[in-house]
Amino acid sequence: MKMKKIVLGLIISTFFLTAFTITGDKSSATVDQKEGLYIFILNKPTTQYEYLGSVKKVLAWSGKPEEMLNSMIRKVKKEYPKADGIIFTNIDMDKADAIQFNDK
Repeated sequence: MKMKKIVLGLIISTFFLTAFTITGDKSSATVDQKEGLYIFILNKPTTQYEYLGSVKKVLAWSGKPEEMLNSMIRKVKKEYPKADGIIFTNIDMDKADAIQFNDK
């Protein structure tokens, strides 16, 4: 009878440990790319990266987010051709950091 309790306890504890490891980290996400650059808005990559430099807002006709994003991508590609990604540090998207991942 004691052996059955031990086995049952092991099965239950294994179930709970498995349930907690399957859920994953709630702060992880898949990052989208646009024109070959990873785009981070108000977040940062978990992978090690090198800061290449910053770019600032350029003139935008409508001020729409899509237009600002495309404009900043063009500017980063021109000024930092080795960049792998862009980190927008505020919601206005008027400043962004160009980065290159260290895994290269």
